[in-house]
Amino acid sequence: MITGVHLRISTIGCVMSLAAAPLLAPPSAATSPVVTPKVINGQTGHPWSGASVYYEAGEGEETFACTGGLWKPQIIVTAAHCVMDTRESPIIDPAFVTVWPPGVNTESVGPADVQVTSILVDWSEDDGLETSDIAFLTLSAPIGSTPISRLASEQEVADVIRSEGMLTYIGYGLTVPRNDPSGASSSVPLWLTEPMDNEFEVTDIETGFFTTLGDGISSTCAGDSGGPYLYEVSGEVLLVGPLSGGSGRPCEDEDDIQQNSGTITAAHLSLANQALATVGSPPETSPAPRLELSRAERYSGTKVSKATITDQGLFSTTIRTPLKKGSPIWVDVYSCDTSDCDDWTSTFEKKYRVKKGGRVTFTAPATAGQFVSVWDKKDDLLVEWQVLEQ
Repeated sequence: MITGVHLRISTIGCVMSLAAAPLLAPPSAATSPVVTPKVINGQTGHPWSGASVYYEAGEGEETFACTGGLWKPQIIVTAAHCVMDTRESPIIDPAFVTVWPPGVNTESVGPADVQVTSILVDWSEDDGLETSDIAFLTLSAPIGSTPISRLASEQEVADVIRSEGMLTYIGYGLTVPRNDPSGASSSVPLWLTEPMDNEFEVTDIETGFFTTLGDGISSTCAGDSGGPYLYEVSGEVLLVGPLSGGSGRPCEDEDDIQQNSGTITAAHLSLANQALATVGSPPETSPAPRLELSRAERYSGTKVSKATITDQGLFSTTIRTPLKKGSPIWVDVYSCDTSDCDDWTSTFEKKYRVKKGGRVTFTAPATAGQFVSVWDKKDDLLVEWQVLEQ
């Protein structure tokens, strides 16, 4: 996990007192002389720019700006620290949040004619490490279509983390380092790409967090908090989650490695479904887990030619036993009812006959956590696998 993270927030007048220096931005030029900030050395005109939403929250000098991801026409996913002062403080009043249409130039387009109706958050930590920083803003009416097809599942994100795959970030954040007095900025969303960092693979996957690596040249900065990280697969644009914070140059005046962190949206389906219910949309469901087999435990000279299981739970194998042709064997799929498996429940039992050369081929339905076992007529175990979730 990143240490010394700076939240991607900026404020008017003063920086909010948060756990780390935030990544909020000044308000839009549509309502003040200060224009909307953007990504440092980012690019314009991405086809997914409509996934990025600029918004302001607060009152007077305590007004600040963040970016959000338009998951649904009436739901914005953003960072929890954008709508809370500290983890212990109340959530900001939805009436003090002003949202712009997605992907617009905020100098030429005013706020959307909608109200934020509710704010649902999870901003937590475990032993000093941030484990979630996510918020869902529900709107009184749709503010436009979104290029986002769906949420990337936790398994899909884990695969991208392991492969150090590339993500695209799109947001409204500073174009100069945080401490640059010029405050140079732009009123349109800019984008950059960053690879996932697998250094914290185990921790990130377990906690629902993710980390990306910067190059020290282009970077998110103040105002980018809450913006969406996206990637495309098979023609679908998948939302990984909102940006939380980052470290290193060019945003921060420090020599730390340039990294960003965010929260995996799919790890918070309960919160997401509350937001969906608020706007009258059906809930999201967790995808079926990917299945794999443990190494076969073989006995009495049994050999396994091949063994597979589909994600739908269809197990198939060909084994070679020392038994004579025509000998009976029994396939048993069972679940343990106790930790030591003194008690169990069988969900599939079937008798087969050994073919020429001691071969047996069979299929059986099985789910994660179950065991697939093969027995001879003396009740001796020939081979066994456990079905695992990847």
